[in-house]
Amino acid sequence: MIGIIVATHGKMSDGIVSAADLIIGSTENIKTLNLFQEDDVQELNGKFLKEIKAVDQGEGIIIFVDLAGASLYNQAVLAVNSLPDEQQKNIHVIAGVNLPMVIDAINQRMIGSSIQDAVASVISEAQQGIVSWSAEDSDTDDEEEDF
Repeated sequence: MIGIIVATHGKMSDGIVSAADLIIGSTENIKTLNLFQEDDVQELNGKFLKEIKAVDQGEGIIIFVDLAGASLYNQAVLAVNSLPDEQQKNIHVIAGVNLPMVIDAINQRMIGSSIQDAVASVISEAQQGIVSWSAEDSDTDDEEEDF
């Protein structure tokens, strides 16, 4: 089973995993990591290594973080780089986490996707999942006819 770690500033990771559990109910082998103002950033490396060990079942790991280039992203990459080469190849760090991405990762592992296919699907979901709607952009006459 693919392991999943969701790491964010504040409690957002807990909220994302809680929402995923509410929606699909299969949040086993998922760990969250939260960074707060008072936390020592240097301790993140050890926390990532601990969670990687906890979720690693040999089929790969996806580490979701909220911001590329921020402390969580940097420490996740450093932690992965400290692992043996074979293990590194099966761990992917993805920035910009949101609920649809985590749900897709869970779905991908439920259907037995490889780590490579799961990561490709998650990234595609993230790219396609951003939509915008504005009343200004819509034709109200057409909208009324559709309802």
